Parts: sequence; structure tokens; C-alpha cells
Amino acid sequence: MTQPAPATHCPECGGTFTAEATCTDRYHACMALELTNPDYGAVHHFTVPAYMLQHPSQLSADGWQAMAQVLHEFLIDGVSPARMRQLIRQQQKTQPRSFSMVKGRVAERPSLTWRKTIMDVRLDDPATYRADVRTWAEAVHYDIQNLDLTGFA
Repeated sequence: MTQPAPATHCPECGGTFTAEATCTDRYHACMALELTNPDYGAVHHFTVPAYMLQHPSQLSADGWQAMAQVLHEFLIDGVSPARMRQLIRQQQKTQPRSFSMVKGRVAERPSLTWRKTIMDVRLDDPATYRADVRTWAEAVHYDIQNLDLTGFA
């Protein structure tokens, strides 16, 4: 009996797998770099939301919407990670979130072709990595802004 051919593309984001890595593998490699080297970690606040938005099975439908808002605030409003943590703490005190980021109805996969995925991020050196992550996060944000989300959440 022949074995089925291994997948060549991510079923969630459409990224092209390499011989060495799937999207999950690349994400874990990114996390390892970001959590051990501050030069890579400077863009952690872009990596996590960009990845999660492109892999919606990781989030609830409400969590996906919240993650899209977080990415918007980082990219467009220029909110820093420290300020975001402060805002979330303040909001939890006055108006606790009424949903779970990961539990509940699973987010549906948007029907679009993402312009960039985590597979486009080069890990070679910190400067290249930071530029690639920023470009990827901007592309994710752009794609979401131009997506008809009617009935998505």
C-alpha cells in the first residue's frame, strides 16, 4: 500500500512548506529566537497575532476578532507591548472580557489567499528577521482590512 504524499501547503494559511519545516515548525523556531534573543524578540508582538490570525483553528471566533484588533493597535495606532499590557489590565478591572480567546466556537478560516505567511520570514539574522516579521504583519493586517468579514465571526 502506498503512503499518501505529504502536504506541501498549510491548510490554514496556504504557506508553502519546506523540506525542513511546516508553519508550526517555523512558528516554534521564531518563538525560540524571540524568547532567547532580544534582537529577535523586538517583534514578538507582531509575530504572535500574525500567526494566530492566519491559523484560526488556534482561536475562538471572538478571539480571532480580538487578535485582529490587537494587531491593528500595534501596527496602526503604534501601541507598544508595554502599553498594551497596561490597557488589557485596566480593561480587565473595569470590564472583564466576556469571551475566551481559545474556547468556544472556533474561528472559521477566511477564504482568501494571504499575501505573506510565516514561511516568508527569514531567520538568518535579527535585522532581516525584524524587517520580514514587520512586512508579514503589515500584509496580514492589509489582507484582513480588505476582507469581507460578513458572517465570519
